Amino acid sequence: MSTVNAAQRPSRRAGKKPLRLWAAVVVYIVAAVLVVALVVGNYFASRYFDLISLYLGQQTQTVVEAEGEETQHYVSDFDSDADRQAYLEQVSTDISREGITLLENDGALPLAAGARISVLGQDAVDPVYGGGGAGSIDPSLAVTLGEGLDQAGFEVNPVLWDFYESGPGADFRKTTPDVYGEGAYAVNEVPRALYTDDVVGSFGDYADAAVVVIGRSGGETADLASTSGESGVAYLQLDPDERDMIELATENFDDVIVVLNTSNPLELGFLEEYPISAAVWVGSLGQHGATAVGEALSGVVNPSGALVDTYAYDSLGAPAMANLGSYAITNSDVPMGDTYLAYAEGIYVGYAYYETRYEDVVLGAESADAFDYASEVQYPFGHGDSYTTFAWSGYSVEEHGDAFTVGVDVVNTGETAGKDIVQVYLQSPYTDYDREHRIEKAAVELAGYAKTGLLEPGESATVQIEVPRELMKAYDAYGAGTYILDAGDYYLTAADDAHAAADNILAAKGRSTADGMTSDGDADFAHRMTVEDLDVSTYAVSAETGAAITNQFESSDVRTWDDSFSYLSRSDWTGTWPTTYQDGSWEAPEAFVGALAIPDSQDGEAEAPVFGTVAPAYGELNAAMLIGEEYDSPVWDALLQQASLDELDQLVRIGGYATRGVDSIQLPATVLKDGPAGFSATLTGGDNGMAYPPAIVLASSWNDELAREMGLAIGEDSLSLGYAGWYAPSMNIHRTPYSGRNFEYFSEDGFISGKMGAAMVDGAQDKGVIVFTKHFAVNDQETNRIGGAMLASEQAVRELYLLPFELTVREGGARGMMASMNRLGPLWTGAHPGLVTETLRGEWGFQGVVETDQASFDVFVYEDLRQGLAAGTDLWLNTDAALWKLPDDQVTPAVQADIVRAAHNVAYAVVNSNAMNGLSAGGELVSVTPLWMWGLIAVDVVVGLAIALIVFLVTRRLIRQRREA
Repeated sequence: MSTVNAAQRPSRRAGKKPLRLWAAVVVYIVAAVLVVALVVGNYFASRYFDLISLYLGQQTQTVVEAEGEETQHYVSDFDSDADRQAYLEQVSTDISREGITLLENDGALPLAAGARISVLGQDAVDPVYGGGGAGSIDPSLAVTLGEGLDQAGFEVNPVLWDFYESGPGADFRKTTPDVYGEGAYAVNEVPRALYTDDVVGSFGDYADAAVVVIGRSGGETADLASTSGESGVAYLQLDPDERDMIELATENFDDVIVVLNTSNPLELGFLEEYPISAAVWVGSLGQHGATAVGEALSGVVNPSGALVDTYAYDSLGAPAMANLGSYAITNSDVPMGDTYLAYAEGIYVGYAYYETRYEDVVLGAESADAFDYASEVQYPFGHGDSYTTFAWSGYSVEEHGDAFTVGVDVVNTGETAGKDIVQVYLQSPYTDYDREHRIEKAAVELAGYAKTGLLEPGESATVQIEVPRELMKAYDAYGAGTYILDAGDYYLTAADDAHAAADNILAAKGRSTADGMTSDGDADFAHRMTVEDLDVSTYAVSAETGAAITNQFESSDVRTWDDSFSYLSRSDWTGTWPTTYQDGSWEAPEAFVGALAIPDSQDGEAEAPVFGTVAPAYGELNAAMLIGEEYDSPVWDALLQQASLDELDQLVRIGGYATRGVDSIQLPATVLKDGPAGFSATLTGGDNGMAYPPAIVLASSWNDELAREMGLAIGEDSLSLGYAGWYAPSMNIHRTPYSGRNFEYFSEDGFISGKMGAAMVDGAQDKGVIVFTKHFAVNDQETNRIGGAMLASEQAVRELYLLPFELTVREGGARGMMASMNRLGPLWTGAHPGLVTETLRGEWGFQGVVETDQASFDVFVYEDLRQGLAAGTDLWLNTDAALWKLPDDQVTPAVQADIVRAAHNVAYAVVNSNAMNGLSAGGELVSVTPLWMWGLIAVDVVVGLAIALIVFLVTRRLIRQRREA
């Protein structure tokens, strides 16, 4: 038997290459990276659990229904989804049908059936459907303008259309930069030089009319450019290429019709410079507005809208334009607290300025050389024409209790069926007391309105409008410190628009064109009422709660910090005309700068709440047992006592696009969606709801019933899509024409904004939607809306900027509000107790939840949780489970009490919503793991095992090689 030594024995692995050490190190590094990736992925999946589930549309809870109990608390009005969808489309179209406003018409409209038309303008093929940000609309879901014209039976010039859609016009738009600067919006109209001979030659075959479409967009985060760009004009002025296009149209067509596809009031002086036959404002189109445009041009629909903004010849001439943009607090290093804006114009926004200064000229209180109304205003607030004519008679005013009833007989004197709008305006006296105490009064203010039904030729209707006597009050910040009723003469008038209202009242005062009026008014349509004595008590207490009304916004008043400052006053128009405050760089008083910072100590005294126990007096409760329970009932305290502090902390702290469920009290989780024009999937995924024309188009309908119908339609989508909450309606004011988000807001006027918002809220809540009326408050520009300190007088804050929100609460019963991201004075609005607690809850009687605006990032450090809770804010729009978590030493008894109070408000809103559908006292809410989480678990297991196996095999091989070596 022969033997060999170990060195001579052949290896069993002789055919395999040895594993290099560097290769093993690479494997280990890759494995380590994968492990870290899994850990990080799981960490962020945990932090953003709600947002991921929301985006993927996956449930985190399911309901086990109890037999024999009512579980469907809010139901659809439709038996089939097809019927429901048809209803939503009709509402979307009706908003444009009623909001489209005829500005000019020499008889060219309506166009004949089957008219052969040439449509000019790049906006014809690329119209403005909505706006950017929360109000955006998916254009792929919308009826195009071409489709709308085709549905109306028009034959549209195909050569010209192709030129814009796929020819040189399209190429130009794709390659031309934004000429208005970063953050603005481009016009990019096709230059005349690009129109080929073939295109111009096609006009002759489609010459019944030229329809010129001019559009302007807007959106969240950026205002419109109010200074000249490379084009030499501001964004709301006509671009040189647009002028060339209009000249091209007027040179080749007898009838030129301008269609204004814009929400912001474009300067329209060009309508008088060129031979234009008609002009119609359509606003942004929404999903089905293009259908209504075709119907309006063809006469199937008689335009019945009216403007909700003043159209001035000079869009830059309004007093608010002196303070629009970004201005620095030079001595502040407070995060998101180093910018400001002064509302130096006071109450004189829109028609409140133009009509008041006009009256002062006519009355001789202002020089006619200083102000010429006819050269300032092209179309007054409330202006709107029709294809028919109307006559009014029988004006009456009846006083009864706390209101007046204004009556007008309206008859259709034309040859076409149509609807008319009766507008009622109030004038309060401007007295010596007002001048002494710096109270400002507008010459006219909208006090009521109504739209007739469709009146056939010769048909008449009696319109009656109720005007609350409370509208006669004025806020006296520097005297009585509350609302007062001045002594003097008051007037109520019915009119076609704000300027006609001013003329009627001036006529009642004995004035005429001889005194400088633009036309003689009708004194028969003005009713005078006299208050003999100054009243400082009637409106000094809340009509809703009985609470005393006192100054709450002194810290937002510029005069608090600079007693040399003057707001614009009709007592001296020229001497108080606004300039940019401090030239845009303010070294604020130290007290102001100190108030910008979050206070170190925010704790009051409070008894620590009880958590995690059943209240013996009520026994074990669940959320469904409290459906319909009064807001102030002690049962809510008993319910919340069953929850843990951690559960309620998460409920309050993590409320971004959803609210968390609370298992211990069977409170369901909810999905909250953005989209003031309808539920939008743009930001958080999921399914889109119907997209409606934006708020300004709805407001231009002057039809509250239609606003309520839109609210009901939102409710139908809420029930179908499972979205219980709606971040809308948006209630801010068109303070200037250049705010980027004006499309999303109703009007320059607070009254019509509030009436529309209240009707919409009422409709939506009728279907169980949790509304979040926004942005509360004084968020009227996009520039520096994050943390910017807005400075305004208490009178302006209350009478103009808070009025829309007040009406949504007092008349609409809103159960939700969204605090804005700006500051009111030095305080963030959500941390302003005068706003959120004293005014909203104490004066208006609000019962519901106040949520922050975006709070999902730590840059929003000023939206401090403790400070906000103490002021009355309840829910943080935060998608990060780790954000805003307080350390244990800061969760004092006072903070705990604030968390419980906030949880009560959140729970009250949820329990009174359609999120409770499926739940009853005997039902059960069960948490489930969403599919994406099971997928993540599967990835963890598979990848984890793979990593372990690879590391094991590599390590074993290295060990064997070492032994064999």
